Amino acid sequence: MPFRILAFLPLMLTTSATAQEAVKFGDWRAFCAPMAGCVLGVKSADGDTLAFVEPPSGDDRLLVFLREPVRNGAAIEISLDGRVVVTLGPADGWRRVESTVGSAIQVAPSVVTDGLWKPMQRRNRIVLTYLTEQGNERQVGFSLNGYADTRGYADDG
Repeated sequence: MPFRILAFLPLMLTTSATAQEAVKFGDWRAFCAPMAGCVLGVKSADGDTLAFVEPPSGDDRLLVFLREPVRNGAAIEISLDGRVVVTLGPADGWRRVESTVGSAIQVAPSVVTDGLWKPMQRRNRIVLTYLTEQGNERQVGFSLNGYADTRGYADDG
C-alpha cells in the first residue's frame, strides 16, 4: 500500500511552519490533515529522517529514511540517551519498505508500542546503530527535543 501521506514528508521537514503547513515543536514537525492523518518527523544532522506516519486507518508506522541503507540481514540497535533499549533483527524488528518518497526501514509496530513510543517522550536523543551495505558501522542520531509536544499535538488533533 503506498503511503500517500508521505508525499508531505519532504516538504514538512524542510519548510518553515505555518498554520496551513507543518507545526514545529523544538526539532520536530507535525503535519496533520483531516482526511490524510498525521506525519510527525525529525531530521538528523546528516539528512536522515525519522517519521511516525499515522493515517486515519490506524495503520501507524515508524519509518526511518537513511542516507546509507542498512545491510540486508543486519541488526539495528536503538538507544535512548546512550542506553540500548532494543536490538532489531530483520525478521522480527524491522523490514525494508518502499514509499512515495523512497526506500525506508519500518520498525515493527509492536516494538514502537511496547518500547519506544512512551520512553521517547521523556528522553533527549534516539540513536540507531547499524551496518551499512558496505559493512561499515554507522550511527544516526535524532533529537527528541519537541517530540512529546508533537505527539500531544497529533493525539489531540
